[in-house]
Amino acid sequence: MFTQEKGKFYVRIEGRFESAHFLYQYFADGSDEPIHGHSWKVEVFLEGNTNIRPDGISYDFLTARTKLMDLVHSIDHILINDHPDFKGVNPTSENVARWFYSGLKADVKSSAGKIRRIVIHEGPENLAFFEPEN
Repeated sequence: MFTQEKGKFYVRIEGRFESAHFLYQYFADGSDEPIHGHSWKVEVFLEGNTNIRPDGISYDFLTARTKLMDLVHSIDHILINDHPDFKGVNPTSENVARWFYSGLKADVKSSAGKIRRIVIHEGPENLAFFEPEN
């Protein structure tokens, strides 16, 4: 029976947003990168504290999804550099991934889950991901 197959379960949630950014001191002469926008996507890979429950659910991601959408809405259609959390922080894809992790971790933990990976797509071709040390 298929329910006896062994393995590890993860679930994925995602959000999309449109935002602009620029990187500080990007060029060799110390000048900033010009402001430009992206169609961003964030993917969050989650794991339950127990691999799979008797009801067949590994992690009920509703709480994390609600919080993810709050975060997405706060960063959508803005210049990320102007977001209060990014004052003095270079808004690289890596730092955006870490920002999402920081914003999600308490809610995920309170709903008996763990964040395994946050992937940030900066447009359709480039991505960075963050895997927390748990």
